[in-house]
Amino acid sequence: MINLEEKFKQNNIDFELYHHRAIYTNEDALVVKAEQGFYGTETKSLFIKDKQGNNYIFLTFTTKRSDFKRLSKLVGKRLSVVSSEVMEELTGQKSGAVSPFGYETVVPVIIDEELLSHEKLVFAPGRPDQTMVVKVADLDKIIEVLELETFVLPVSEEE
Repeated sequence: MINLEEKFKQNNIDFELYHHRAIYTNEDALVVKAEQGFYGTETKSLFIKDKQGNNYIFLTFTTKRSDFKRLSKLVGKRLSVVSSEVMEELTGQKSGAVSPFGYETVVPVIIDEELLSHEKLVFAPGRPDQTMVVKVADLDKIIEVLELETFVLPVSEEE
């Protein structure tokens, strides 16, 4: 993993970094968020793959169900969730603490378009005992600095 704290500092990207007890569930995250006093939209990063073994991150709301048909249509390949064992082996991260970005290899990021209407995003930077908060307004700069390939999953018509 790239050290996001260092990378963001080097590139003048605003962020907040909180150190706390390990978080693995949405319920724990809400408690720690209240204890630490930070705010923003809670996100989850799903580590997914296609049939060719290419990995992707899907950045979305912690409470939102993922529509794999829409995700697959967006990238043009059938996608499925990577098992927690394989994900941990590939990334060194545990379920519930997967970072949306900062990987040594290219891992395209699929961003839920609905997140873009919020002010700040809250995520685990690859460690269950840390939480990072970034401004949505800085996402383009983060994508540029980290040289990320990105897809944006449009808000569905039914919503």
